[in-house]
Amino acid sequence: MVPLPPEDPSSADSEDKRENDPRVRYHADLGLVETTDIQRGLLLARRMLRRNGERRQPGPHIAIDSDYRGTGKRTLLHHIGMGHQGRREKLHGIDDTRIPVICINAPPTPGTPADWSAALATFLGWDLYRSDTDSRPVQRMKDFTGPAVHVMRTNHVEVCLVDGIDRLRTEDLQPTFDFFDYLADELSLTVFWSGIGSSDILREARTARFPALRRTSDAAPLRQRSVPTLWVNRLPPRSPEHPDEWPRALASFDGRLQLCHHRPNSLLELAEELYDITDGLMENLTPLLSMAAQIAILDGTEAITPEIMHDAARYLDLPAAGTMGEAW
Repeated sequence: MVPLPPEDPSSADSEDKRENDPRVRYHADLGLVETTDIQRGLLLARRMLRRNGERRQPGPHIAIDSDYRGTGKRTLLHHIGMGHQGRREKLHGIDDTRIPVICINAPPTPGTPADWSAALATFLGWDLYRSDTDSRPVQRMKDFTGPAVHVMRTNHVEVCLVDGIDRLRTEDLQPTFDFFDYLADELSLTVFWSGIGSSDILREARTARFPALRRTSDAAPLRQRSVPTLWVNRLPPRSPEHPDEWPRALASFDGRLQLCHHRPNSLLELAEELYDITDGLMENLTPLLSMAAQIAILDGTEAITPEIMHDAARYLDLPAAGTMGEAW
């Protein structure tokens, strides 16, 4: 439930009362906006998953990529998972024997398939460790692949989401993709990989595994293996070519603010400064507006002003607003 602002903000005349205002916690997480790229990615992902459907044929490896950090790749990854989970629950009902989606993060040192199997086991809720005679934690087994595959097959896992592919070391790439190729073949999984450069990483790894120079005949070389890619780029500044994307994102956040003196669509008046500060990255925009709203509640201003916005930017070590030149 969204906490509404008090009719009389002066009633919270002490710092303690304002600190305990439920709106402070509410504005700490304003949520994420589905940008044009995220909406397009969700549509394409649903089409790719529909192809897998009930035929349970091996699905592709799909990259979620961008040129910058903080554009919303993880948001798209998680929304793909939640959307598929919701569609399966609508089709089959809420069923504890079904786990349509698994979501894991790249392990810190994913040098062997055993490390990935432990990540899968952790998602499944297994206790990976037991105490030895000296009460020290000891891993129950070296490799959880067999039990994990059995449980994933029994529980109808269809989609695997992997975040942090860009953290893999070069020597980890081939064992990792061999492992997930095995899972995809065994379980007919569709695997989504998120991270900067994920499309290039996937393409290079799969080309190394299946060389493009291999030929079916002297005149017919095999093509390089394709990597379907969902791109999530930073939001462009307002311009004749992109008149609506940045204002639409700000309008979405504007409608979520619960401040006594907030004027509807007033964030749009700060559009140029907000873009200068955030560089069009959702990773910067969301915490900036969250902190600015909290400051506005705590100091009694109850509105996001340019001064409060710049205070929030300084707290977050974001650059001061400059000029966007002809883009605006």
